[in-house]
Amino acid sequence: MSDNKRIAKNTLFLYVRMLFVMGVSLYSARVVLDKLGVDDYSLYNVVGGIVGMLSFLNGTLSIGTSRFLTYELGRKEGNKLSLTFNTTFYAHLALGILFIILLETGGVWYICNKLVVDPSRFDAALIVFQISIVASLIGMLQVPYTSLILAHEDMGVYAYVGIFEAVAKLGIIYALVVSETDKLILYAVLIAIVQFLVALCFWAYCHRHYLESRLKLLYDKSILKSLLSFSGWNVLANLSETLKLQGYIILLNLFFQPFVVAAQTIGNHVAGAMMQFIFNFRNAINPQIIKLYAAGEYEESKRLTMSTTVLVFDLVLLLGLPTIFVMDTIMDIWLVDVPPYAVIFTQYIIAQRILSTFDAAFYIPMMAEGKIKTNSILASLSGPGLFLLLYVIYKLGGDVMWMQYLGLIVLALFGFFVKPYLLVHDEKGYSYSDFVPCFLTCAKVTLLSVSLSYLFYKLIGTSSIFLSACVFVAVFVSVILSSYVFMEKSMREKAMLMVKGAIKKRF
Repeated sequence: MSDNKRIAKNTLFLYVRMLFVMGVSLYSARVVLDKLGVDDYSLYNVVGGIVGMLSFLNGTLSIGTSRFLTYELGRKEGNKLSLTFNTTFYAHLALGILFIILLETGGVWYICNKLVVDPSRFDAALIVFQISIVASLIGMLQVPYTSLILAHEDMGVYAYVGIFEAVAKLGIIYALVVSETDKLILYAVLIAIVQFLVALCFWAYCHRHYLESRLKLLYDKSILKSLLSFSGWNVLANLSETLKLQGYIILLNLFFQPFVVAAQTIGNHVAGAMMQFIFNFRNAINPQIIKLYAAGEYEESKRLTMSTTVLVFDLVLLLGLPTIFVMDTIMDIWLVDVPPYAVIFTQYIIAQRILSTFDAAFYIPMMAEGKIKTNSILASLSGPGLFLLLYVIYKLGGDVMWMQYLGLIVLALFGFFVKPYLLVHDEKGYSYSDFVPCFLTCAKVTLLSVSLSYLFYKLIGTSSIFLSACVFVAVFVSVILSSYVFMEKSMREKAMLMVKGAIKKRF
């Protein structure tokens, strides 16, 4: 199968998964917020955030695992692939033990001494914390198996398991509605059970289809050393993202009311659901970029990186811009009670996700080369540095919106300046001129689509659900039109052929 056909097939699988999972995710967030209430909903996310502060270690090894397995597949060395898988599994097992020790000491201390919680819900917070540790440990041991599936580009099973997980979460929603027990504890228990069932599905599939996933009592010191070296620097980069998503929740808990925590969580949830397709699309592309690099096809790897960066940006804009313009109406329809700041937080978080496409796309070639040291050092300064800066701002009585403003600024700096600089200086075949067409195309698409969208927004308005739907469609079409106008000629011709072919089949 050609690379383009494989990417298209995998994207289709993941797109179907995304539609279903996104629908369930948004519906479940609405019901969970309603049934738990703002206070318990915020408490669950704060306690989960404490676990997430250490889960970045797992995310770090996950990126390294995916990179090394994909790289070995690109080199087509079967024995080395099996040895790599076993080594990464035992590395995750050791990490899990360390994870438990750290959380059972430092995490419990934080809950007992620093967590802002209603005294009547303190015991529930401790129980949820312990359950969250178990769920996270299961997720850690699942990583080598999901990484192997993604490395093989077997997105069908990845999509099916994702749909199963979404259906299971619908069952959780039903249990919350009918149950009379403590809903916060019940929700945490059921989430952990679903996590276990998902991990079991991935393990069973890998055990049956991939010989290299059969565990043996062996590991390779050189592979482990390379993985830890790669992951060691990646810890710093991953810490930055962890502080953004989880640390900020804890920060808001320290300085503001629970409804502010709920607003940030809702914003993350909406943006996360919107980004599922983009994440899945990148999962279909990234293995190809890494495999091309591993095979020595550096120019082809660079070409794929640049072309897909523009494509991913257009897709994020296509989903994000209409959502930003009609966010008030979406929140009113979606949530029973809309917490203050939920709308404005979500709009800013979506804007941040649009900017983050450059940062994420330019990180993949660094992974392929294994040169992430400088990027990780800079990320380690930006993430914790931003966290400390916000702490000082809030301690001095600063406005809560500073979190959103600074997030946009940092992502713009990394996407437009830091990552291109690092690629030019550390990677094979990159020059500053390679980025100019990419940035110019995205800038022109943004300028035209935002101008048209704002015009439609002012002319139509969003005073009713019908008018909001009209604005959403108009903005959606504006982004498609803008993307098509500034699309490369070869891609435009391919797009037209696809549309004509679809019309002929239909009629």
